[in-house]
Amino acid sequence: MENIRRGIMALTVPVFWTLSMTALVLGQSEKMWNFDADTEGKPPAGFAFARTGSGSAGEWVVKKDETAPSKSNVLAQTSTDNTDYRFPLAIAESDLYKDFSLSVKFKAVSGKVDQGAGLVFRFQDKDNYYVVRANALEDNYRLYHVIGGRRVQFAGANFKVTPGAWHEMRVEARGDNFKCFYDGQLKITAQDGSFKDAGKVGVWTKADSVIYFDDLAVQSAAANASGGVASKIRAQRLAEDVASRNPDLVRIGLHVTPPNRSENIIIASNVATKVGRKSDPEDLQVMKTGQPVILKENGNFDVTLPLHDASGKLIGAVGLTLKPKPGGKEADALRRAKAIAAELEKSIPSKESLFLS
Repeated sequence: MENIRRGIMALTVPVFWTLSMTALVLGQSEKMWNFDADTEGKPPAGFAFARTGSGSAGEWVVKKDETAPSKSNVLAQTSTDNTDYRFPLAIAESDLYKDFSLSVKFKAVSGKVDQGAGLVFRFQDKDNYYVVRANALEDNYRLYHVIGGRRVQFAGANFKVTPGAWHEMRVEARGDNFKCFYDGQLKITAQDGSFKDAGKVGVWTKADSVIYFDDLAVQSAAANASGGVASKIRAQRLAEDVASRNPDLVRIGLHVTPPNRSENIIIASNVATKVGRKSDPEDLQVMKTGQPVILKENGNFDVTLPLHDASGKLIGAVGLTLKPKPGGKEADALRRAKAIAAELEKSIPSKESLFLS
């Protein structure tokens, strides 16, 4: 496969945060591609494109979608060639990953033959790789190895895959062991030794599937294991500590504008794939008005509050997703969230301290 490499100008800020045109890089082994800085109507920078099987090549372009998880651009495969054994690929031309956590958001837009969206890993070339995919026409989730262009399923699960809505696929790879999650729930546990070496990551579709992708994110497990707590910025250590001390807390995210940056993002979270995402409108609203925002999310309460340092200075926002108590109302969730935030703020001498290692 011909490599497509493009030079990307980057802005380097403290604690090795870099922002490229396509990928937000946190340290050396964590990346997220949200496509928001790429040109609409053109392929994204830093990706190579290929096809397994027969039929025409895929058509991969950046499109605007106001429903995108991180507004407003997505990566779209728009070709409707209905050749059945046809698998267009978009592969990130970056590092190689062996053991990792890899995720992507996707939306099945259309397709009469298939509505299949896939996450590719340990990619060696267009005919040799792993892929986990969800299909909105078949309502199933499948894990395959592709060897010499031949796709073979070795694990799977059946459940409803809703078209026209955003979902998340995630795979954790450790040696020959794989765990595949769908919308945060573990659906597949499997073993396979077809590809033991590190490879590239990317996304995949099948036949005439028109699929939108957003927030492709990868985090190296090896980096986490070797880096230890000392390699994390203070904000991440605080987020993980708060999560460990509050078992009813599903998710925490610290929304702060990094030094030398103009964009407010999630700088720390107990969910690795959230780190680096742009803050949502409700997060920015909280920072502007100083008033909390409470939303219901999958039966949980999602509470966003202003975030202050220990002196009371506004420095951002904190998002806290809480499991409901029996009979608990919004007021109870808000009270619990405020108590957690108040305790967190005592440990923040200044905004700048959050970025220290």
